[in-house]
Amino acid sequence: MRSLAACVFFALAPMLAHAQQGPPPTPRDTTRKVLVVPGLRNGTSIFPLANYKEVQPITSGVMDFKHYHTSAEVEEWMRRWAKEHPQIVELYTVGQSFGGRDLLQLTLTNRKTGKDTDKPAAFFEGGRHSGEISSTESVLYLAWHLIENYGKDPAITKLLDEKAIYLRPLNNPDGSDMYRLTAQSNRSSIRPVDNDGDGLLDEDPGEDLDNDGHIRQMRKFVGAGKGNAVLDTADASKRLMRNVPMGQGDYLMYSEGADSDRDGQYNEDGVGGLDLHRNYPYNWRPMAEKTGRGNTQFGAGEYPLSEPETRAVYMWQLTHPNISVTNSMDTSVPMHLRGPSTCDEEECMFPVDRKLFLHFDTLGIRRTGYPWAGNVYRMYATRNAAPGQGRPEALFGHGPDFGYFQMGQIWYGDEIWNGGRERDYNKDGRWDNIEVLRYCDEEFGGKCFQPWTKVQHPDLGEVEIGGYNPKFFSQNGPPEVLEKWARNQAMFNLDLALAAPKVEIVDAVVASLRTSTDSATHEIKVTVRNTGLIPTALEQAKRVHIVKPDRVVLVAPPGSTVRTIGRETEFWLGGNETKTVTLRAKATAGATMTVRLLSTRGGVAEREVIVP
Repeated sequence: MRSLAACVFFALAPMLAHAQQGPPPTPRDTTRKVLVVPGLRNGTSIFPLANYKEVQPITSGVMDFKHYHTSAEVEEWMRRWAKEHPQIVELYTVGQSFGGRDLLQLTLTNRKTGKDTDKPAAFFEGGRHSGEISSTESVLYLAWHLIENYGKDPAITKLLDEKAIYLRPLNNPDGSDMYRLTAQSNRSSIRPVDNDGDGLLDEDPGEDLDNDGHIRQMRKFVGAGKGNAVLDTADASKRLMRNVPMGQGDYLMYSEGADSDRDGQYNEDGVGGLDLHRNYPYNWRPMAEKTGRGNTQFGAGEYPLSEPETRAVYMWQLTHPNISVTNSMDTSVPMHLRGPSTCDEEECMFPVDRKLFLHFDTLGIRRTGYPWAGNVYRMYATRNAAPGQGRPEALFGHGPDFGYFQMGQIWYGDEIWNGGRERDYNKDGRWDNIEVLRYCDEEFGGKCFQPWTKVQHPDLGEVEIGGYNPKFFSQNGPPEVLEKWARNQAMFNLDLALAAPKVEIVDAVVASLRTSTDSATHEIKVTVRNTGLIPTALEQAKRVHIVKPDRVVLVAPPGSTVRTIGRETEFWLGGNETKTVTLRAKATAGATMTVRLLSTRGGVAEREVIVP
C-alpha cells in the first residue's frame, strides 16, 4: 500500500533532502519522459534493463515459487493452463492497460457442471501496484494450487464444481514490467504525471549510479551540524542511519540519483505517480481542489475510474454480481486490510455485516500469522501507535470501500510481506531498525543490505550508496521466503471462496388441494438452503440494491398445463440457513415441473417434480 520510500523508511533516514553543497549544477533536464519497456507499444526501455536473479526460474517451464515471475512468464502459465485444462480453465482479456497491454484473466470452474455466471463466485487480484509483486505471486499460487489439486482434493474439486473463481494476477502489467526489468519503481500506473508541480512529466526519476540494478539510499558526509542524519549508535556495524533535524546531523541523505530538473530535490518526479487504489468511484476525492480547505487524495487520478486498469476491475464486478468475496492485494504491512476507509466501522457498517468481517479478520490472522487485521480508517492508521494514541486517517477512492459500500461484498485489500519486520527479538511488540537488520543478517547472511560504497556523484562529488534491497527485501520478501507468504495468503483467499454462499434445493413436495380460492390445484413446499457461511446478500447489498432477492419459480415444459398462481416467492438466505417456501400452481396430474431456485450470489439450483 505504501510507496517504496515508505517501505524502507523504518530503517533509514529520509530519502529526499535539499542539496546543500557541491559543484555548479548541470543544466536542467526539461525532457518529458514516458516509460516504454519491451512489450509496451513495441518500444524499448528508456532505462537500462536489469538482470535480477530473483526473477529467474529454477528450471525454465517448471513452476516454482522460489522466484518472482516476470509478466511474460505469468502470462505464459495462464495460456498453458487454459490449453492443458480446458474443462476447468478459461483465459480471456478484460481490457487494456495504459501502455496497451492486454489485461488477462482466468476463470476456474468445471464447465460441465454449468456456466460460471450461474454459480457463486470469488475474485482475486494482484499486481495493481507495480512494485508490490508478492500479490501477483499469491494469485498465481492460488491458481496453481486449485488446478493441480482439482480431481485429487475433494474440497477443491467440490469448490470448482459448484463455484467460479476469477483470477487476475497482473492488473498493471506496464508497471510490473518496469519493476521487474529495470531499476525503476513507482506507486502504480506508468501514466506520466507531474508529481512536483513544475509543469513537466516524469523528469526526475532515480538513477542507478553504482550499476547494481537498484536505486538505494545515498549519503554524503558534510560535517557536524550540517546534515539531517547521523550514524545510528545502536548499530555497531555502522550501517544504519538515524534521521535528525536539519542542522544536527553529519550526513545529508538522498535517494540514489541526480537532481535532473535542478530544483534542489532528488527523484521527486519519477515514472508515473497515479494510484490505481485511489481511483475507485466510492468517496473519491481529487488530487487538488480550489478552496485549499477541502479533502484531497494523492494519486487519485483526473477523475474516478480515469485509469483503464481500474475500470477493468470495476466493470467486471458490476457485470458479474455473482461475486460475493474479493481480495485485491498489495504489500507490505502485513495486514488483512478492509473497509471502512473513511469512518469508524461501528458507526457506518451494519452490525451483522461487521460481525462477518470480524470473523474473517480472526480467521485470516490464524491462517497467515499477520499481526493486524481490520479497517483502514482506524486500525491501519494507528497500528504502530502506542495504546490510546494515534489518529484515524481517511483514504478516499479506496477499493475496500467500493467493495463493501457500493458492491455489498466481503472485500479485502490484504497487504502481503512485512518489509523484514519479522522477529521481535526484545519482545516489546514492535520492530525497531536493529531487529530488522539482525533478521537480515541471521536469515540471509546480510545480503539484503548493501554496505555503503563510495561513488563519484556528478553534482555532489564523493557520496556513498547502500542500504536495504528495495525490491526484494523492503517491498517484497527475498525469494527464500516467497512461497511461504504467497501460500499463506492464497490459503486465506481459499477460505473466503469456500465461505461464499451456495444455494441448493433440499426437498420439493407436491400435494393436491381439495379446495382452493384462487384456482390452484396443487401446493409445492420447497425447502431451500444456503450452505455457505456468507448470506446471499449482506445487509449493505440489500441497501444499495446491488443484488436481487433469492426467489423460487416453477418452470414447465412447452405445452404443459402447469401455471403458477400468484407471485414468485422472494426471500433472502442467511449463512447456513434453511428455509421452506410454498408455491401454488394449477396443473394436471402427471405433469412435470422444474422447481428453480435463483440467487444472484448463491447461484442456481433446480429439481424436477411430477404432479400427483
